[in-house]
Order: sequence, then C-alpha cells, then structure tokens
Amino acid sequence: MRPERIGEVVARSYRRGTLMQREGEHAPWLSYVKSGLLAVRQSDLEGREPAIACIGHGNLLGQSGLQGQASVFTVEALTPVSVCEFPVQLLEEVCALRGPSALPGLVAQHSRLVVATLAAWSRLVRLPGLDQRLAMALQLLAEMQPARSMQLPAQGALAELLNVTRESVNRTWRAFVSQGIVRRPHHHGVELDLSRLERLLAPPEA
Repeated sequence: MRPERIGEVVARSYRRGTLMQREGEHAPWLSYVKSGLLAVRQSDLEGREPAIACIGHGNLLGQSGLQGQASVFTVEALTPVSVCEFPVQLLEEVCALRGPSALPGLVAQHSRLVVATLAAWSRLVRLPGLDQRLAMALQLLAEMQPARSMQLPAQGALAELLNVTRESVNRTWRAFVSQGIVRRPHHHGVELDLSRLERLLAPPEA
C-alpha cells in the first residue's frame, strides 16, 4: 500500500482480499474507487456474509458516514483496487460551498447507483440457466470497465455471486472460451464478444 497525499486526499492501492468496509462500523473516511472490482457482502439470517453484488470504478465507499450511520454492507477487494480516500468532513465542506442542496443531491445520486447495481445483480441470480447468469455477470462487469480488455474476479468469487459451484462456473467458462465468447489475449485481461453475450440473454423467439 503506497499512499500519495494530495492535501487531505490520499491515493491508496489495496490488494485482493482486503476488507475495504465492514458492515456495522462507522467509516471516518470516504473512498472513491478509481479502479478494480469489489464484492458487496451483507449478513443473512444465518450470520453469513454472502456476496450479493460486484462494484467498481465510480463507486463511493463509506457513504453512510455522511448521514452519521454505520455501514450497511461489507466490501471486499476482488482484484487489486485503487482509491482516493478523504475525510467525510472534507466532502461536507466542499458541498457546503456549492449550496445547501449539494450534499443531499450527491447522496441521492450515489444511492440511486447503489440501488440500480443491487437490483441488477439480484435479477441475475434469478435467471434460469448458468449460461445466462454468467453472460449477464460478464455484461455487468464490462459496464464497469471502459477498457476493451477487462479484469474479472476469480472463478470462486464469480461462483459465489452467481450462487453456483466453482466447478459449474469453470465448465461454463470453458464452453464460452471454446465458442469465442471470451478470449484472454494476455494474462491480465479478458476480451468479450458482447454481441454474443447479448444473444444469450435474448428471450426465445415465439
């Protein structure tokens, strides 16, 4: 981890597996995600913390601190992650300079992003087939990463997000590779045939 201070803003990098936010804790810092993928986890009735969504660039961690509340989710780095961290007070001061509606507007904007992301991943796990689930997951991951070559979580993390076994994900992944739907031109990135993924998700013709 190599912090780079810019005033009260600190640029940091975190390793895969780092807990960036813990459910129930009050975050004194906000973290704006610059790159990387993160799993959103939430406790269930049995005390487990299953992954319920994946987020990436543009998300703001620690938003609950703006309202003086504890974090609703645990957030874990699925890949190396880069963020800009800054105290809650700094954002409050900047927004105050822009007018009384600036901070509520920012909170509402990010809340809509969170709700839309959780809704998309919730729909994904209700799809009937693993081909469709994986296709939609890859689409969602591609939307988070504007570059042609994108990062993916490990297959174990994908399996948890899709609510299936790692072996099932591996079989479907190999089928996607053999069909040319996914391609790995180098070790650090994956390229997708987005039109083929779209066809997999299209409703069957009557």
